[in-house]
Amino acid sequence: MVRGTYPVPRNPLDLYNFINAADRGVLLDRGMLPWWSHPDLTIRFLRPLPSALLWLDHRLLGTHVFSLHLHSFAWWAAATFAAALLFREVFSRRVAGFATVVFGLAPCHVVPLAWLANREALVSLTFGFLALLAHVRFRARPSPGRALLSAAAFALAFTGGEYTLGFAGYVVAMEVWGGKSRALGTRALSAAPFAIPAIVYLAIRSALGCGAAGSGFYSDPIRDPVAYLQTAPRRLFTLLIEAWCSLDADTLTSDTPAWLLTLMGGALLFAMFRGKKHIASTLDEPTRGHATWLFWGSLLSLPPVLAVVPSPRLLGASMLGVAALSALVIDRAWFAVAEDPDPRRRAFLGYAALALAFGHWVHAPVTSWLLGRKFRTSAENFGANAELLREKMQDPRSAQVVVVRGIGGAFFLPFALTPDGTPPKRWRMLSQAGHVLALREDAQTLLLLAPKNRSLFPGGHGNLFRNERDTIPAGATFDLPGIHVTVVDVNDAGPQRVRFVFDEPLESQTWLVEEYRGFRLTEPPEPGFGLPFPVE
Repeated sequence: MVRGTYPVPRNPLDLYNFINAADRGVLLDRGMLPWWSHPDLTIRFLRPLPSALLWLDHRLLGTHVFSLHLHSFAWWAAATFAAALLFREVFSRRVAGFATVVFGLAPCHVVPLAWLANREALVSLTFGFLALLAHVRFRARPSPGRALLSAAAFALAFTGGEYTLGFAGYVVAMEVWGGKSRALGTRALSAAPFAIPAIVYLAIRSALGCGAAGSGFYSDPIRDPVAYLQTAPRRLFTLLIEAWCSLDADTLTSDTPAWLLTLMGGALLFAMFRGKKHIASTLDEPTRGHATWLFWGSLLSLPPVLAVVPSPRLLGASMLGVAALSALVIDRAWFAVAEDPDPRRRAFLGYAALALAFGHWVHAPVTSWLLGRKFRTSAENFGANAELLREKMQDPRSAQVVVVRGIGGAFFLPFALTPDGTPPKRWRMLSQAGHVLALREDAQTLLLLAPKNRSLFPGGHGNLFRNERDTIPAGATFDLPGIHVTVVDVNDAGPQRVRFVFDEPLESQTWLVEEYRGFRLTEPPEPGFGLPFPVE
């Protein structure tokens, strides 16, 4: 997008405008969107500051990858420092130190550090934590100046994007559980420094048509509240477990049985509320008040991020409260346990502190390191594979590429085949599945079959391009430049047999297949023959 090679132009403040109504057709024609994309698919985010930073990065640093990631590390350091300032404002130096270590080493930072486009999470966290710090001081000593400072900091956080909406949970928790002695009107006014920037942000977001629609990966609570509510319980339990147990995104997946997720989530909630009760009784009044709003804030910060498929990268705001409560439990169990006359409570806090210390100080950094190594290896392999394909393809820019079966990288590869990021003339992905069978019917026709009870593209909440509700019936047709698509047969999973009729002989296209080890060039079968494409 920065180089201008994306099929549709974007300005420096709008690099997170991936798909909208105005250019959906162009992206579909060029093949940046697959044939099964929802007709109303929209994925557009209002993130002006991270967008401008990415634009400046590439203008000033070019392709110097180390410097680009160093910039992201600077934002991680800033977010951790801002969290430390907030912890120090409300807790003792020792507790603040414990909490800062928990927050800084959490696996939720790995993706924003490894994936430059996800830096907006760190940007929002940095200004969001500073805004919360200003808000805490404003509530303690109200004045117009402190209110304006809090509002300005929240407004700056919203320039980082929708991640800032998670801080609503902490502001609400402060007023509901931390301001019971004050009148309701006073509490409502106290929330104004957050509420006003939030309303302005949401109004601009709506006016620009930002948000998500037609996607299974995203469930916009404003555009599609039904889909959001349907997926919210599972996503909530997944994120809670990932936050408190320092898990990666591969431990709990869409294949995790609902009963197991419910059992684990229920047990965790029981332990959380029991731990909160025990720890609260050992704290002085000011510390107990801060611990209470941080606890509830960690929970109430999650609803905004339930709009997307669960991942630790969404947990930055929630980890503020998780880190604070974990630090308090560890501190009380290790340094104040002798003061507690209740032996059962001492035992509970001792075991809880042991589990939390291991989880956040041992398991979390190891998980973060392993995830970072995984992303680096994946990126290196992808780059090497793209370079190899670039050498084998005589002229990637003018090629008409057909991907028989893609897995995930097929949506990024078009921009990696040339040094300047120019995608091929046309890019067609026929399926996104596991094993597929290709049957050549004639010179220009290919029939793709998925295994029994499988679909040629993923269904459910993991499908970025089409939601689960708007299914494709048998007999549906799709006309795209150079190709006519007919859905021959469907099952409960989705389209199982699909016919592709090309305007030109199949041999005139460049054929690719994606496997777990990368992409490889392939050839279509001879007329009247079939060719399997297993996942290897």
